[in-house]
Amino acid sequence: MMKKILSLFLVLIMVIAFVAGCANDTAPPTVTPEPSTPPASGTPAEPTVQERPTGPVMISVSELQGMMGDDNLILIGAINPTAALVPFSNAANPIRGSLLVWTDDIYGPDPDALSPELQFGRMPLAQMENLLSRAGITGDSIIVAYHSDAAAVGARLAWHLYMLGLNVRFLDGGVPAWRAANGATGSSNRLSSQAVQNDFRAPDFDPSVNNVTIYQVIEAAQNPDEWVIIDTRSDGEYNGERVGASSGGFGTGRIKGAVHVEWARAYDNDGLRLPEAQLRELYGFIGDRNAIVFCQGGIRSSYTWILLRDLGFNVWNYDGSWIEWSYAASTAGNFADRALVLELTELWSDNGGVIS
Repeated sequence: MMKKILSLFLVLIMVIAFVAGCANDTAPPTVTPEPSTPPASGTPAEPTVQERPTGPVMISVSELQGMMGDDNLILIGAINPTAALVPFSNAANPIRGSLLVWTDDIYGPDPDALSPELQFGRMPLAQMENLLSRAGITGDSIIVAYHSDAAAVGARLAWHLYMLGLNVRFLDGGVPAWRAANGATGSSNRLSSQAVQNDFRAPDFDPSVNNVTIYQVIEAAQNPDEWVIIDTRSDGEYNGERVGASSGGFGTGRIKGAVHVEWARAYDNDGLRLPEAQLRELYGFIGDRNAIVFCQGGIRSSYTWILLRDLGFNVWNYDGSWIEWSYAASTAGNFADRALVLELTELWSDNGGVIS
């Protein structure tokens, strides 16, 4: 009888963890220069770390294993604490020596969003600096971001850290790949609970290196010869259906002319990115154009941003993504250029408020 009760309890925890994980990509998200020259925003602080990597952001397990003896290595895992309650799960076995974060640590009221009503974007700079002051980052630090089950959340973390000017990498395959290679796990701590190590300031905070505003997306949608917009959402979302991931938006539909390549098509059954030749075939339609990727809240599309950047494309993630775009299209938004946004939207169904 006790075995049955224990089994039911574990199943219940796993269901809760799954639901919590699915909810994480339901949000994030000024007239600016044209999208080919995205504007810098914020005032760069005094440098404390190296410049952004010029090589690939994504690294393999074997590459990380070769770095494990480096005193400058800082591991930051995007681990769902609810999922971590399940014994022997990936979330319960983070890479040993890691600092752990989750969505409430890194998502917040994006200061660049169209409206304060759009609360679920990237965490404001000062709050991220406060969080990272607990990591002991120095000028020699190399940060490796990774995930246990939610690759998109880990990629979003790496995307945000890159924006801050940090020397950051993203682990291909995350904890599952690390465990498969017999990597050491356990003995990790929540970053937000650590004592402050230094007065960290982002060395080169510049959203223009990997993010665009809605105004730049509008401009890009009107210039398909120079720009391609890639919709990384699921088939249902792209087809204008109301699905679980529609939560947080203000309506359903898609950006007119966007090419649909769901983000999950870029990795295999083991969660590892596809070989380069397959990725180049998958994204061959980009050609020599600039690319903007988006999803529901800029999370899943962060994974695509890493891949395309590493392949050498000029690519930006749209942080506000469909949540902000649908807000601008909806009667709930009162956006000055709503008519233009509607012109650039297909299969539109206005919810008149937030979809729960």
